[in-house]
Amino acid sequence: MIRVAAALVLLVAAGLLAAVAMDAGRWQHSHGERPKTLVGGVAERVLGAGSDVALRRAVRRFVAAEKVPYGFDNGQAQARARAVAQAQLSDVVASAPPRAASQADDLLGVLAWGGTRAPTGIVDPADRAVNAFTDASRLDPANVDAEFNLELALRSLESTGVRHGPSPSSGPRGTGHSGAGAGTPGQGY
Repeated sequence: MIRVAAALVLLVAAGLLAAVAMDAGRWQHSHGERPKTLVGGVAERVLGAGSDVALRRAVRRFVAAEKVPYGFDNGQAQARARAVAQAQLSDVVASAPPRAASQADDLLGVLAWGGTRAPTGIVDPADRAVNAFTDASRLDPANVDAEFNLELALRSLESTGVRHGPSPSSGPRGTGHSGAGAGTPGQGY
């Protein structure tokens, strides 16, 4: 009787292992979507595929958002698509391993860089982009895309050149005298 029970337990365990192996095979050909499984999320947890799937979905959402034109609706459809992509990428940054989080942070920076100017009191999109690129570079020092984007953003934000010649300020020769008028003194109405 004990042998029959042990054989039955081993048979059930072998069946479960075979089902997990089949689920793992389905993950290999899933292309970023959760496949139908036989035993739930066991294979997903064993393979650690959850964060990979989330990253792939967020990347697809990013690509779709980048394709949305400004449009006749004053950019509302574009803003919605970008907001959805930003939310999914932010979720990946918060929960994924460093390499995946770095890639998501880099894409967040690209989204922010392509954004419009911010109203007063809100962080400028260029500053958000630089912060995202910096975080991505710190999360994964091997992420050359994030480092390239960070360098490109910083170079485009730095001031260039010095203006030579008279200043555009008030005064008869552009010397910047203090006072209210821009004309020569003593002329009145």
